[in-house]
Amino acid sequence: MAACLVCISCGQSDRPVDIYPEEDICETCRMLITDQRFAAEIVPKKGKSLKFDDPICMVRYFDLSRKLDLGFTKEDVLAYYVKDYLTKEWVPAEQAVIVKANIVTVMGYGVCCFKDPSTAESFAKEHHGQTFKFEDLWDMYKEPNAMARIVINNGEMMPEVVQVNYNDIVEILAEVHDGREYRIGIKGYEDIALFDTIRKGHPRQTRFTAERPGRDFMFVDLDTGKPLGKFWVEGSHFREEQKRR
Repeated sequence: MAACLVCISCGQSDRPVDIYPEEDICETCRMLITDQRFAAEIVPKKGKSLKFDDPICMVRYFDLSRKLDLGFTKEDVLAYYVKDYLTKEWVPAEQAVIVKANIVTVMGYGVCCFKDPSTAESFAKEHHGQTFKFEDLWDMYKEPNAMARIVINNGEMMPEVVQVNYNDIVEILAEVHDGREYRIGIKGYEDIALFDTIRKGHPRQTRFTAERPGRDFMFVDLDTGKPLGKFWVEGSHFREEQKRR
């Protein structure tokens, strides 16, 4: 009996710990966790909890662990938690209803979580979204084929060209190094490749499938209409581009 009590008292708790906004840093993107509505947490079987600024950063952490050889896998997880978008209370991720909708989120994924299914359904309807289970996110946000980082400074973009292949799952992180705010989209991919407002210290990303080949696509400042850089999609012998013409 005594031995059992010792084991219980020493065992790892499956409860999440508090997140301190503007102090804690996301384990995946290394940004400050500033908005509790989107926070998420992994409680590991051993060691300290891993904190995230977005549910998708939590899902993507395993890609990062594999790339950096951190040795952390799903088998090391005791529990996943997400925050309810409205109440900001912790919810076991497997019990949450996930909504992907037309809303601004910290990392631009448009994903938020709810404890109550009816609230989630109403929110999804209001914001032109859909509801999912937590387990659906692993396939929805599997590791992209092509990743790129662009930097905007004084209206100029570096690199000048982002090149991917036809049908790549593309993820682009955009940073700003001047004092302006930018709203950026890719002309020709406007329906699926838009960034939330970007400012210094607050990068944003977009994720989409490059299903339209060609070299006519441009990164555009949506406020001024100014082209910032080029987006090339190679492959498929430009069949889709030729059809459009």
